[in-house]
Amino acid sequence: MDAKARNCLLQHREALERDIKTSYIMDHMISNGVLTVSEEEKVKNEPTQRQRAAMLIKMILKKDNHSYISFYNALLHEGYKDLAALLHGGIPVVSSSDGKDSVSGITSYVRTVLCEGGVPQRPVVFVTRKKLVNAIQQKLSKLNGEPGWVTIYGMAGCGKSVLAAEAVRDHSFLEDCFPGGVHWVSVGKQDKSGLLMKLQNLCARLDQDESFSQRLPLNIEEAKDRLRVLMLRKHPRSLLILDDIWDPWVLKAFDNQCQILLTTRDKSVTDSVMGPKYVVPVESGLGKEKALEILSLFVNMKKADLPEQAHSIIQECKVVECSHWGILTDLLHKRNQS
Repeated sequence: MDAKARNCLLQHREALERDIKTSYIMDHMISNGVLTVSEEEKVKNEPTQRQRAAMLIKMILKKDNHSYISFYNALLHEGYKDLAALLHGGIPVVSSSDGKDSVSGITSYVRTVLCEGGVPQRPVVFVTRKKLVNAIQQKLSKLNGEPGWVTIYGMAGCGKSVLAAEAVRDHSFLEDCFPGGVHWVSVGKQDKSGLLMKLQNLCARLDQDESFSQRLPLNIEEAKDRLRVLMLRKHPRSLLILDDIWDPWVLKAFDNQCQILLTTRDKSVTDSVMGPKYVVPVESGLGKEKALEILSLFVNMKKADLPEQAHSIIQECKVVECSHWGILTDLLHKRNQS
């Protein structure tokens, strides 16, 4: 962590330790890949809320710039706007010319942009689907800097969210198409009050210095207007990703001259919004070779070393949903033991 970020965290340590509840903060940081599950358990083992917060901050101080950024974004996501403002001045800047990460091959520039935008990290078990990722990038490129919609649709568990995140995990693509950044919103099923909260949190993230307003929008229409101004004036040429859209009426709150990538089970959700629309269908099943590759990663074996039972398990389960993989591995171990 650079000196400016570290000093800012130390300066406001007491306020952070006094006020934050660590549980949801750590969820965000784990999803960003900057905090481990074992570190989370160590924090949870502390007896009081303040001691848990102190332990978390102690850990962050020993980490890198991306951990600081993840912590800052977690504060914004969880409604700690005032505390996030204290840390805003210490946010480290990572140059787009930085080299690639030795493990993932992803540049520090990409890691920072996606971390700041709340884009989920790759899952622990990850298999590339280059054709689909390329298809998504091609559709996004067709927006050509103008407002429009790209929809990734398919059945539950087919990997829509992972594909959406993977499409923007590319240095040259981000610099060429979305130099203003990427902003991820996990939507899901919402009523009006839930949607308003999502919009308020997004507006707070986009207006961190409060240059447009010092109060949150009070209703969905006001939030829609605020979001339009923020995207046009402060975040031009940026991409808004709306994950897991269920209802068409929800999209009307975001129908305000943005470039939007969304995931959904129902491609008709964009029927009532304006602007160019492109779709990328995702098939529910995986090919046999991809299925074996995923299964081998789950059980920590080489694909060639998988027992014959692996082929029959994949055939039986049809590899439709990601949630089936825990069942698959259990079945594989049981068959090996029998």
